[in-house]
Amino acid sequence: MRAWLLLSSLCCLLASPPASAQVIRQLMDAAGDGSGHAIQGPRSIAFDGLGNVYVAGLLSDNAFRIRPNGKIDLLIDGTGDGKGHKLVRPNSIAADAKGNVYVAGVESWNVFRITPDGTKSQIVDLTGDGLGNLVRRPSCLAVDAQGNLFIGNSNSNNVLKWTPDGKLSMVIAEAGDGEGHELRRPIALAVDAQGNLYVAGAKSRNVFKVEPSGKRTQIVDGTGAGDGKPLLFPNAIAVAATGNVFVAGNNSGNVLRIAPSGEIREIMGQDGIEPGITLGGPTGLAADSRGNVYVARAGPYSVYRITPAGGITRILDQAGDNAGHSIDAVRAIAVDAKDNLYAAGMITQNLLRVAPPVAVATPPIGAPAAAVTSPAAK
Repeated sequence: MRAWLLLSSLCCLLASPPASAQVIRQLMDAAGDGSGHAIQGPRSIAFDGLGNVYVAGLLSDNAFRIRPNGKIDLLIDGTGDGKGHKLVRPNSIAADAKGNVYVAGVESWNVFRITPDGTKSQIVDLTGDGLGNLVRRPSCLAVDAQGNLFIGNSNSNNVLKWTPDGKLSMVIAEAGDGEGHELRRPIALAVDAQGNLYVAGAKSRNVFKVEPSGKRTQIVDGTGAGDGKPLLFPNAIAVAATGNVFVAGNNSGNVLRIAPSGEIREIMGQDGIEPGITLGGPTGLAADSRGNVYVARAGPYSVYRITPAGGITRILDQAGDNAGHSIDAVRAIAVDAKDNLYAAGMITQNLLRVAPPVAVATPPIGAPAAAVTSPAAK
């Protein structure tokens, strides 16, 4: 009888909701702005300093703004600037603190700027800087605190910088750091508060740090954290306020943390997330002001939070908000200045917001991995 009561109590405990319940809300669905402009394949999320949220529709060739009051506006569509410069397959969107929005057409090989008053202009095209540094398949964008725009081009194996006064220059090219570590297929960018740029090369299996001075350093390579924890096809990168850099290996099914000291640690691997669940291919990363990192994963799609102490919590799955708004094929996640987490569903054509605190922290899963320092980071 005592054993039955103990088992019953345990089952009730496991079935109870978290003490710090997460609040999930759908902000956008397939109807887009609700005025005939639908969104298909939401692939990228950005924020400005005014509380607006921006979403790019990869398959609908458009981008939207969601205002703080919930109103949704169409910013740009496939007609681009209306002057013959079209927007095709916007794979990345970024915004600066003043509300200028940048959208990259991965198949039209160009970048548009939309100013707060709605003026649209093509600021970069295939010719790049005009000095032979081309813009071929601009796959990722990032903006720093000074309003500089960084453009990662996966086919031309380079990253260009566009300044607010319209100047375009090359930041890093296929030669990488110039010391034998090449950059190939850059598909993820991140910028920290000091203006350092981080570039993930999917095909070269590495990450570079580019300082404002122009110094380029490879901070991790394909060996990853060592000891059988490689970095294969890095496809997402995030930087925390602590200076830790997080990179996801899509083909290695893991997430690595690179400390400012150069120490590299695998903080999430393929196994041990939850009973019977493997990481699969991580599809997105984001970091908040508290040092937490969020990981979107494939098959089935879920989003996890990893605390600085190593605790892992699943905070979002295909059930979505548990109010009828499911989410599937999460390929983009982002965190705003208030630590709200946003997730876009490529199949469900929607955007969900998870307000903090997102969940109760759980103990670290599995034994801590041994840390190594990459020779490239020395």
